[in-house]
Amino acid sequence: MGATLSQLTQWLAERWRAERPAGRLALTPARLLRWAVLLLLLGPTALGLAGLVAPAFGLWPALGFEEVSAIAWQRWWALPGLADGLRLTLVSGIGGTLLAVLLTMGWLAAAAGTRFGERLERLLAPVLAMPHLALALGLLWLAAPSGVLMRLLLAPFEVLAPPQYPLPDAHGITLALGLALKEAPFLMLMAQTALSRLPVTAQLQAGQALGYSIPQLRWRILMPQVMRAIALPIGAVLAYSLAVVDVAQVLGPTRTPTLAVRLVELWRDSDPSSRLPASVGALLLALLVIVVMALGAAVGRYLLNRHRDWVLDNPAPRAAVRKGQRGRVIRVLLGTVTAVSLLAFAVIAVQSLARSWFFPSLLPARWGLESWQQALSGLGGAFSNSLWLAVLVATLAVMLSVAVFEREREVGRLRGFVVCLYLPLLLPQASFLFGFQVGWLSLGADPGWVGVVIGHLLFALPYAWLTLAGPWARFDVRLEQAARLLGRSRLEVLIGIRLRLMLRPLAISWAVAFAVSIAQYVPTVVLGGGRVPTLTTETLALATGADPRLTAVAACLQACLPLLIFLLARAVPAGRALAPIRG
Repeated sequence: MGATLSQLTQWLAERWRAERPAGRLALTPARLLRWAVLLLLLGPTALGLAGLVAPAFGLWPALGFEEVSAIAWQRWWALPGLADGLRLTLVSGIGGTLLAVLLTMGWLAAAAGTRFGERLERLLAPVLAMPHLALALGLLWLAAPSGVLMRLLLAPFEVLAPPQYPLPDAHGITLALGLALKEAPFLMLMAQTALSRLPVTAQLQAGQALGYSIPQLRWRILMPQVMRAIALPIGAVLAYSLAVVDVAQVLGPTRTPTLAVRLVELWRDSDPSSRLPASVGALLLALLVIVVMALGAAVGRYLLNRHRDWVLDNPAPRAAVRKGQRGRVIRVLLGTVTAVSLLAFAVIAVQSLARSWFFPSLLPARWGLESWQQALSGLGGAFSNSLWLAVLVATLAVMLSVAVFEREREVGRLRGFVVCLYLPLLLPQASFLFGFQVGWLSLGADPGWVGVVIGHLLFALPYAWLTLAGPWARFDVRLEQAARLLGRSRLEVLIGIRLRLMLRPLAISWAVAFAVSIAQYVPTVVLGGGRVPTLTTETLALATGADPRLTAVAACLQACLPLLIFLLARAVPAGRALAPIRG
């Protein structure tokens, strides 16, 4: 971590010296926007990490701790169940990430670029837009002892009582499966973006001329290139899986929670001094994520090198029959995973409309809207907050992404910016957001809307930028060059040509940022101080209650809002100039 921050500091200093003229610094709107984005990405992260150090060593004057001591560490190590929490964190985080990577590799090997792959992408779009918490609740109701899957399996046998088995399980396997189902579509999207930047057609044609089949070329040539290109997204998925809170509270064990859930419980404890051991745990969780990511990067590099050596040692083409059989198995697996994810969404909708739904009936015996009427009367404020917060965050994220892309066209590739962009995603939310709140309060600011907007934007901006990066790079710049030759300014070309022709990618990027904002739980709870209730916070609060129908209504609202926005974005016609540029 220290090396990364040192590299970022050195890079920023070099860029400052390179862009500073001999006399005075030339400030342009593009340069100001670029530095504003870097400040937004690095400022809260650095403030958050710095804000953890003092409380972790017992120094918090606001709470009466004015001397450095080891009291925070003593309280942390005295907590029960830390070893079990660490084990659950590693099993669920590493297992979920590994399963998501394997599903993505299967998609690359058997589905990418095919008709099946295109249909799969369209079906996975709702899963990508669905918040983590809503999908977790749907999977829990789907796989429960009295859930829909068990009802389908036992329907021919007329079983009247559901079987008994623990769910969620005590080993974190349920949590790992839920994380894999949610993160695999994101990695597939990143892989698709990476493929769009590669000369896929030329490579496949050259390989076929040498006698290789398409499946062989996918595995030998395309796979290692894509896996290297999506290394940072895989790291972001790993960091999120190791520090997830809302999904872990639904699909994780309740008696012994994961480390991230334990941190949130300590931070929200009625005793303010509980935040001292929480700061220690947040530091340790950040170190754990860094160590696991470093080990994962080393293992990935080793496997890619072994794959390269294997390709060089086995140059002769092999029969493609077995490869074709494997491809069919992979496509069946991907179709099953997609069907389960979509069925989880359907279960939420049915549960919200059910008045009575008892085992072993496949469908509710009675339907009604009473649950919706009861829930909507108390969720109006949360719905409004979620909607306007997501609209504001998504708009800012897309505007800043466009500004960064324009700045990149001026000075070339921004090498250090990509690392800065991923930095909030590569650190556990429960770590630097706790420290950011401490630093935020020490600056005299109050918890509320401003902090929540900054927290949501930290995570929405990278996803908006990543979604827009592929279409932006593939844009035909000859149209802009022709307009510039006709005397149009750069701003007129940007608005009149590029943005008009990229209406659909811009809308999809806006929808992805909207969905990311809707799904945020830890930034809302920590930085809002309980003053900004959203659909995510209310859904998780209802999930601990006794009435699953009210929970289903809240989860359905949380899932349907980004899904509706995503469908509207997909319906936006391909951009075209509305009128010719007048001379």
